[in-house]
Amino acid sequence: MAFNQGVFSKRWVVLSFVIFVAVELFFGKYLAEMLAGRIVSVSLRYQLQGGLNLISYLCGGFIIGIISPGVRILEPAVGAFLAVALMLIVSVFTPYSFIYFSLSKLLVGGGIAFFLALIGAHYGERLMGN
Repeated sequence: MAFNQGVFSKRWVVLSFVIFVAVELFFGKYLAEMLAGRIVSVSLRYQLQGGLNLISYLCGGFIIGIISPGVRILEPAVGAFLAVALMLIVSVFTPYSFIYFSLSKLLVGGGIAFFLALIGAHYGERLMGN
């Protein structure tokens, strides 16, 4: 898997971040309701949300690999890490004790999102012939 052959683009990091948040919101709102319906257990809903969240990073990276000019592999991965960081920062303001910010959550969750976005971008670029 080759990394970027050009210059690192901060603009594509920001665009990747926006695309990841949009894909997560789309999957969470529309796809989750289609898959689970309205009557599901709390644990099934959490599992579904977690699975769709992981798939959104793979799909978001794939989308960015397709629409980006040239080879953009690292930018979507950094954007995915930042999207996880944003969600964890938002968790600081939630009243639930089990949803809290920690460095280990950021590193593990951000690392998984980084890796999935990297794979998605790689396959998107490969589909485009880059």
